[in-house]
Amino acid sequence: MWNLSGYDSEAVGFDSVAVKKTEDASTGTQTTEFFEAAVATQTVAYKDGSSMTSPTEDLTTKDVKYSAANLNAFLQRVMPGMLEQLDDNKENAYESSESDEDNEILTAKLVQELKVREVQGSGDQALSVLDLSWSNTGNSLAVSLGQKQHENWCTDNGLIRFYTVKVSAGDKLVHSMDINEKNCVSVLKYHPSVAALFAYGTVTGEIVICDLRNKDELQMTSPSGTHGSKRVTALSWLESTTAETFFAIHINNTGKRRASTDRILVSSGSDGTIVAWHVNADNKTFEAIVTYSVNGARKMAAPDISCFDFINTFPLRPTGDKISNDIFVVGTNVGNLFLCNIKNAQSAAHSGHVDPVSDVLESHATCILAVTFHQDKPGVFITLSIDSELRIYNVKQASPLKIISLDYHVSCVGWLPYNPWLAVVGTEAEMRLCDVACGREVHVDGLKGTGGVCKLAVNQIGGCRVAAGDSEGCVKIWDLPRCSHTPGDDLDI
Repeated sequence: MWNLSGYDSEAVGFDSVAVKKTEDASTGTQTTEFFEAAVATQTVAYKDGSSMTSPTEDLTTKDVKYSAANLNAFLQRVMPGMLEQLDDNKENAYESSESDEDNEILTAKLVQELKVREVQGSGDQALSVLDLSWSNTGNSLAVSLGQKQHENWCTDNGLIRFYTVKVSAGDKLVHSMDINEKNCVSVLKYHPSVAALFAYGTVTGEIVICDLRNKDELQMTSPSGTHGSKRVTALSWLESTTAETFFAIHINNTGKRRASTDRILVSSGSDGTIVAWHVNADNKTFEAIVTYSVNGARKMAAPDISCFDFINTFPLRPTGDKISNDIFVVGTNVGNLFLCNIKNAQSAAHSGHVDPVSDVLESHATCILAVTFHQDKPGVFITLSIDSELRIYNVKQASPLKIISLDYHVSCVGWLPYNPWLAVVGTEAEMRLCDVACGREVHVDGLKGTGGVCKLAVNQIGGCRVAAGDSEGCVKIWDLPRCSHTPGDDLDI
């Protein structure tokens, strides 16, 4: 016990504790046994070898002296061909290395040239070819002559000249008859199966039906005010499958039964209307079934219709490839393109009119000159605009499948028969062929610099015969070749 003193308080004490010092210890544990081993291996065996050949003959070059006369004779025979081949290679140095089929030489043949305005009675006016139409048999051609442009109202007389193939004239087209009109005739159309049934429209909105077997007795005219008394821009006789749809509408509206000789004619005008007509030449029937006002249900300004075409029907196609046969496409002067439907039309603001527009397709920037459906590809059609743009569409989509910008002024276009993707284009200098599948021009000998074309008519019967009219009142008849090499289906249709 320790005693503490020096404090005022009572002393206190506490027990002392002895501290035992312990030594530091550390342990280590090895859990994995390490060992090292090395084995040498040889995977490839090397072997050196050598060989030596001994020639059985002495190959040392020996100087041979050739006869100068023989060498000269040899060169005289060989050199001309060599020089010709070198010249040919030089000329074609920059041509593409395409196959011989791609470079197939095609030649067009000028069959006949018709000086239409030189026929007695045509006058001295500068008449232009306004339209052309072949008969269903291909042995008659109708030509409309008149003024292309009018400052105000048309005050010029219209003239339609008919030409028929005569065996006595060497199977050439011979002038057979005329039809005179008080106004210019803007569009012509033969019936596709009845050769004597003929229709035409004027720049003042009149539509006339003629029976060419007896034109003096039978000539039916549309009521006054048709298409707002404005230009008739297109005519189309409908094939039986599409016509049945309009006959069903007519029966529902009137209760009248149809006759076997009933036909359907469709006309369009620059006032924005399209009219389907019931025609029967035997009964002298010519009446409107339905009038469409494009964009009428949308309360928009009526478009200036420039062209239209109905889809071609393919009854023997597989079910998966079939497309509705009540579709038609309308083009306008400002480049709008409307997909229309016969059955699903909506009521328009105009009394008694309906709006057929079901979709608006991607438009052109300028006036659409032509709309033409393909004869063999369901739902495929081409359009041509005044800014030299050729487009190919499918009705299943709003945007074009392909856009081709041509480097020349254009006026008209049409499909060529027996050539799946070839289209003939009228230009200011000549007629040209275009492969729309690959977007390139097809070179045809004989067409270069043959004169401008303002209207085309393709004869779908027999061969590829095309009538091309110009602004000077001249019509040239061409036989175009069939292209044996056709491209694959480059387009996803």
